[in-house]
Amino acid sequence: MIRNLRRFGAYLVGKSDEVQDLDLKDLLMAKVILDIHRTRTRKEIVFLPLGNLKPIHTLDRPNAIRATEARVEALGPHRERLLAAGRLTCADLAEVLPSVSWIKTVRENDQSYLTYEGNGRLAALHEMFGSDADLEVEVELYHFRRPKKIVRRLNRLRRLNGLL
Repeated sequence: MIRNLRRFGAYLVGKSDEVQDLDLKDLLMAKVILDIHRTRTRKEIVFLPLGNLKPIHTLDRPNAIRATEARVEALGPHRERLLAAGRLTCADLAEVLPSVSWIKTVRENDQSYLTYEGNGRLAALHEMFGSDADLEVEVELYHFRRPKKIVRRLNRLRRLNGLL
């Protein structure tokens, strides 16, 4: 439990410039993420099609919009190389879109993976390459004994954000 609280605290510190704008959706998201880390049975690094990665929240705050624009700009010089490779590895992400964590996902079904960490990077990738790009992205995929409960909570959050 203490380890989970420390993780949650570290997550909040990483989002400190956004803390002043927190609302009910953010509290629900924090609770869901805490539950993901508390109840996961395992995680693995996998490649998934870019178009199958779905955000769980919108990027509607000024700092998130600016960060996404900067990420799109950072991707520009690498666009053709990444498309030619057909894969965006964790090493590519660390080079072009550095972050403290990988893009983290939960499987909703074979065609949909809910991205609960890395939504800004995901938005930049979708904007730069389009959702139909023939590009796979290396992500952390989380597994659960009872995934329906986590997926239901993530989709509730997506509904609150107007994504469903």
